[in-house]
This record gives sequence, structure tokens and C-alpha cells, in this order.
Amino acid sequence: MRISTGQLYDRSIQAVLNNQADLSDIQQQLSSGKKLLRPSDDPVGAAQVIRLTEEIDLIAQYKKNTNLLINSLEQEETVLSSVNNAVNRARVLMIQSGNGIVGVEDRKAIAIEIGQIRDQVFDLMNSRNSSGEYIFAGFQSELPAFSFDASAAGDKYNFEGDGGVNEIQVSNTLSLQMNNSGLNVFEDVLARLKSTITSSVGATSASLELQGQNAFDKFHKNNYDAVNSANNEFQISIISATQAQITNVGTGAVLDTVDYSSGSAFLYKGLEFNIVGTAGDTVNFQLESPEKKNIAETLNNFVNALNNENISDGGFDAALSDVLIGVDNSLTSIGNSISKIGGRVNVADSVLASNLDLEIVSKSARSNIEEVDYAEAVSELSRQETALQAAQATFARVTGTSLFDFI
Repeated sequence: MRISTGQLYDRSIQAVLNNQADLSDIQQQLSSGKKLLRPSDDPVGAAQVIRLTEEIDLIAQYKKNTNLLINSLEQEETVLSSVNNAVNRARVLMIQSGNGIVGVEDRKAIAIEIGQIRDQVFDLMNSRNSSGEYIFAGFQSELPAFSFDASAAGDKYNFEGDGGVNEIQVSNTLSLQMNNSGLNVFEDVLARLKSTITSSVGATSASLELQGQNAFDKFHKNNYDAVNSANNEFQISIISATQAQITNVGTGAVLDTVDYSSGSAFLYKGLEFNIVGTAGDTVNFQLESPEKKNIAETLNNFVNALNNENISDGGFDAALSDVLIGVDNSLTSIGNSISKIGGRVNVADSVLASNLDLEIVSKSARSNIEEVDYAEAVSELSRQETALQAAQATFARVTGTSLFDFI
């Protein structure tokens, strides 16, 4: 095959240019630290790098979300712990006020301190996060969770938010709750369950006192019918001088037969009855509807009782029983909320650790694909330099050859 002078020049120039391009690629790899300068260098590897980069970026966002979640939960836990401490202090004062030697002026002094605790608790219930949002307002976080209406005839402390809770994604498959609504923590707290005598037939007198709250609470929860109010009424029928029978008025079911003596108290499901009557007489009592009160309203009601100079001993004892049950139920609700926060923080910490491990693995895999091996690249640089020098040297030799040199 004959090779023209033009072909000779073209091939020699192309060899030099190819070696210069290869040398330039090696120089770019060393300066950038990247082995893949363009997708065509390794199409499969380039696709893997894109996928791994997306995963690393996603993990970075999950890390931010997790830190935001933990900060939010820790702030809420701090608020709830403060409420818990304040309410426990109020409970001590309540028990102190029930001491028989405490007089009217002493009760007023106790009312002042409990009133201050009430205001502190109300302020904590309207706590805000770092973004200025009300923590316990649910989805209505731009407005205070609880309001105070001094002119109201009934409840003065009212919940204004909703039951919404915000969740945040912390991994591909897991979202965690960022906040507790004040509806669940403070508002939906049962007040003391009660029962009252509704009517009597034939009995000379009949009275009822709640003596065993736990036993009565169990009886109430097992028998209260929120749909049919008739099923919440019960009848005590005196069947003899020594026995009385208790039936459900609505269903007609006989619940129990108890020992009875006219004018002597007997206890049934935590309720103490004292009935003066004879066989055939009846006394009806009913289960009152469960009421829910937030802790600020519960404290406020007791402050009013403490400041009431005309309240009877029986009335004050009833108010004290009401507030102690309400406070205990509130403390239980707050404690449960703190426990849930702790559980979510533990999960968030575990997920964060997993994400950090995944991030390390993904970065290592991406590094193996796209980052340059400097030892190998430096050796390749030396080889390409030698190849370029050889191409340049042979170009001068070949293009300098002439037929006249042999004549």
C-alpha cells in the first residue's frame, strides 16, 4: 500500500493530537480528583454516580429533618416537664388546704399561690417554638392554643386549636410526629366522675356520697351508655328489712343484691348510700356524663373555691376531691405525653445513626466509581508524556525523510 506524503503528515499529527488529548485527560483527572470527566468515560459508572449522589443528598435532608424533629421534641419535653413540676407544687398546696386547721385567711393565701401557678401553666400551654408557632395548637399554630375569657360564666380557659399533629420524614419509609396537640395533652382530660340521686319513692330520706373513687370509676366506665341515657339510671329497691336489690332502669337487668339496714350506710361500687325506708321503697341514682377539663380550668375552679368564704365544709371537700382527681388525671396525661416524646426521640436517634451509616457506604461507593486513584493516574501521566514525546520525535524523523537523501 502506498502512503502519500499527505497521509504521512496526517497520521503523524493525529498521533500527536491523540497523545496530547490523553495527556490532557490525565491532567484534568489529577487536578479535579475525578476519574469520570464525561459520561462517555463510563456510562454505567456515570449512572451509578448520579443515583448515589441523589441518595446522599436525600440522606442529608433526612439528617436535617431528624435534627429539626429532635429539637422540636426536646423543646416540647421541656415545656411539659415545667407544667408537670408546677402542677405537682399545686397538688401539695391542695392537700395542705384540706387540713382541718386551715382557716379562711390561710385558704386565701393558698389561693394566691395556686392562682400564680395557674397563670404559669396557662402561659406554658401557649408556648411557641423557634419559628414562633404555638406548640400545642395543632394545625392552627399561628394562633394561641388556649384563650382566657374573664367575662365567661362557665369555663374561662378554652382550647382554640385542633387535634392536628405534624409529621416529618426521617427516612425513606418512616415519618415521626413532631408535636402533641393540646387537645390530647391538656384538654381531653377527664374530670371526676360523679353520680347523683334522681328520685325516691316511699323512702323517708336518702343520701349518696362518693367514698371509693377508683371502684366507682371502674363501675362508671363499665356501665355508662353514651347513646341511651336511660341505661345510665339505676334503682335501689328495698326488698326486705335486710336486703336491697339494684337494677338498671333502662335494661331492667338486676345487677346486685346488697345487705341493707334502714338508716345505716352501705357501700356499693364506691358509692355510700344511706336510706331510711321499708320494703317496697325505691331510690334512683344516675351516672353523670363524663366531663373533660384542661388543667388551667381545673386550677381556676379550685382557686374560686378557696376564695369562697361562704362555702360549706362539704362543698369544699367536694371541690378538693374534684381538683385532686382532675390534677391526677392531668399529670397522667402529661406523663404519657413525655413518655411518647422520649420514645420518638429514641427512634429518631436510631434512624439518624442508620442514615449516617448509609451515607458513609454511599459516599464510599461513589468514591470508588468517580474519584481518581492518584498513584495510578501519576503513573499514567508519565506513560502519556513518554508516548507524546515519542510521537513528537518520530513525527520529526518521518516528515524529514526525503528521496534525495538516498541519491
